[in-house]
Amino acid sequence: YVTGDNTTAYKISSSRRWNECGTDADALGQWMFEPIVPSFENVPGAFKNLGFGIVVSGCDFGGGFKTKDQPVLTVKGAGIRLVIAESFNRIFFRNAVNLGLPVLICPGILSFVREGDVIEGDIATGSVRNLTTGEILRGQPLSKLAVDLIAAGGLLPYWKERL
Repeated sequence: YVTGDNTTAYKISSSRRWNECGTDADALGQWMFEPIVPSFENVPGAFKNLGFGIVVSGCDFGGGFKTKDQPVLTVKGAGIRLVIAESFNRIFFRNAVNLGLPVLICPGILSFVREGDVIEGDIATGSVRNLTTGEILRGQPLSKLAVDLIAAGGLLPYWKERL
């Protein structure tokens, strides 16, 4: 699924849903992109039922909020396995890693992918492969610690394994 620049936290899901669902990722995931797709309004699972596994976005994905977990939990709850963006809001990015959501910074991604293309991304190497076109784009690999945190399911599971 492809979005443009400035897909803010409030475009991922509305603060009304944050209040209703708390930090329940499955409940939040039912309302992903409700604020920006009119046909999704008040339709639980409208985005989730489309079956997308990757969201591709432009600059400042997840911006416009303080340190809430709900935007990241919404994305996870909607079944998204990877978010690739030109750039991320730093709080969203950090929360994503801490909550075990794979994210990849990849300048040029919007001109590399069209909605419906089949793509795969590797957070350890930073590469994005467009299986539809056969092209490869290099993004920014995550640090080993960030990859380990995501692989463990987030910061808390990571430390639980080690303590």
